[in-house]
Amino acid sequence: MSSLWPLGVAIYISGTLGEALGANLQRKSLTDEQGLHEADSEYIQRGKFRQPRWVIGFWLFVFAGIFMSASLFFASQTVLAPMQLFLFVFNSIFANWINKEIFRWLGWDGIALVFVVVGVTMSMISAPKHTESYNNEELLWLLRQPGFIAFCVFAGTFIIAMLLIKRRILASCNNDPRTIRRPWVRTVLNMSYGAVAGAFGGVNVTLTKTVFSLIVGQYDHDGIVAVLSSAVLWVVSIVLIGTWCAQLFVTVSGLEVTSAIIVISAHSVVEEVTATSGGILYFQDYLQFETWSWFVFLSGNLIAIVSVVALSHLRLKDIKAKEFEHIINGTTKVTRERAVSDGFLLLCNDGQETTDTQDDTIATLELMVKNSHEVDLERGESLDANRRRIQTA
Repeated sequence: MSSLWPLGVAIYISGTLGEALGANLQRKSLTDEQGLHEADSEYIQRGKFRQPRWVIGFWLFVFAGIFMSASLFFASQTVLAPMQLFLFVFNSIFANWINKEIFRWLGWDGIALVFVVVGVTMSMISAPKHTESYNNEELLWLLRQPGFIAFCVFAGTFIIAMLLIKRRILASCNNDPRTIRRPWVRTVLNMSYGAVAGAFGGVNVTLTKTVFSLIVGQYDHDGIVAVLSSAVLWVVSIVLIGTWCAQLFVTVSGLEVTSAIIVISAHSVVEEVTATSGGILYFQDYLQFETWSWFVFLSGNLIAIVSVVALSHLRLKDIKAKEFEHIINGTTKVTRERAVSDGFLLLCNDGQETTDTQDDTIATLELMVKNSHEVDLERGESLDANRRRIQTA
């Protein structure tokens, strides 16, 4: 199977494309439904499963993830894990195409995208290409090793910590994130959805690789009877189903409350790190590295992750600029729910639809200045310049 690792890589990248498309279809459906309600207060919003576009996006996301799993038959987890960052690359493309979010192909966005591809390629070339299979006794031995224990502690601690942080933030705002005033607190809350989903995703990759390796090992050991009678296989499979459902639930929940850019960026980075840790620690791929390959692999991972973070920052900046543009123009009707953008609240009546007046817009800009010294809008003006323009209008 080692010679078929390029096929595994191709399958995995195709799966990330499907997941990105599915996530953006879900987000598009939810935002359109919200827009219909805001345009007509008498319009009753449909449930998610009554929205055809959301249903298509949901099942596409599900089946793309299942399809990705097949790649683990052909390549090692350490080779495939960096490919997870293509999820954010494709997400940026589909966000531009489907949700009309800005993507500058010939600007910094395009440069960051190139560096993601370069970093992932470096990691792929230098990662171990071998694949292993295990029978019950061999896997039980592997589960007793320090590497597996370290992986469990790392993944478990991260998931629990993020869930506790999320729970504490929601408790502090009475489960109403719209009341959060500090931008960084709202950002942490939004990122927590993708981070938890990514951690579960990395665990899922590791458990899926375990299941496939165990199936092959048991079959080679004593045929189909050994596969079906393996208690270890059944236990791991049940845990895998549980973590997969948890990942899907958290991802869908995140797409309901915030931009796909925020959810998918955190999701892709955390899943990549978690899955890579599983391959290196649990499956002991660190024994297969040489000095040069360690350097190239770690450098490639670092370049790709930093590029994804940079691309995410650029996308968030464009979201803010677009929201500020609506505020400055003073033409967009908003509700309190719509008014929340990365922790900033428009000054409008609670729960009432309103159009910002000039005074409200100036006050809003002053609030923004306290939180961000300058924001580059599409027209290239600073907040101070826009405020002066409004005051003299």
